[in-house]
Amino acid sequence: MFEIKIEKRWCDAVYARTSVRTFTAAPTDEQLDRLGEAARKFSWQGIRIRLFRGPGLRAPIRGTNVYAVILRRKSAPEELMGFYGEAFVLEAVSMGLGTCWLGASYYKGVVQTAVKPGPDELVGIVIALGQCAEQTFAPKRRALEDLTGLQPDALAALQPWQRAALDAARVAPSAMNQQPWRFSAQDGCVGILPRPSFLTRKYAPIDCGIAMLHLAVGAYSAGHEGVWRSVETGYTYR
Repeated sequence: MFEIKIEKRWCDAVYARTSVRTFTAAPTDEQLDRLGEAARKFSWQGIRIRLFRGPGLRAPIRGTNVYAVILRRKSAPEELMGFYGEAFVLEAVSMGLGTCWLGASYYKGVVQTAVKPGPDELVGIVIALGQCAEQTFAPKRRALEDLTGLQPDALAALQPWQRAALDAARVAPSAMNQQPWRFSAQDGCVGILPRPSFLTRKYAPIDCGIAMLHLAVGAYSAGHEGVWRSVETGYTYR
């Protein structure tokens, strides 16, 4: 579980990605073909990604009518939606597209009718996709000292791959930019502990999965490929 072939192009995409709400146009036909391939590639382990062009999005999303819907089998961990969904997002960003995770800015009835979930599936979340003039807005993120509880000298003593992993995870998107997680780094591994607030409880598992994908991409950028393991407090990557 949480298995994926990380692509080199994602290493830049984790830092280029921002949440875009105003688009200049929908993806081109060529980009739609590539997005369709990515949707199929990341549809497994109980997650299914469907790509649509048509009605469904609502304000504040403007300028595009293309979106992806992530469905989850009821037995699959919610974190997988964020993990494979963010892989899909990074593929889109590497094409030069803008994206935005949506928990509410879409018409649920329209999307439900379009996607036709199976009897054991749930509509999890939606991702808007389109052309954007530039991706400049990036909300402020908490410092790693706050997210890990480590002092600067302890952070400096980490293995290069651990620091790269934490840096990439730190910029992961989350509902209302709440960053509902904490990280640990010790004994040759990096861990993530979900810490949802009352406001973000619904989306915290998805946000955790997004951060896990970022963390793995950051580690890969420093030459380390590991494996995720579920532990009592969350997940560890070694």
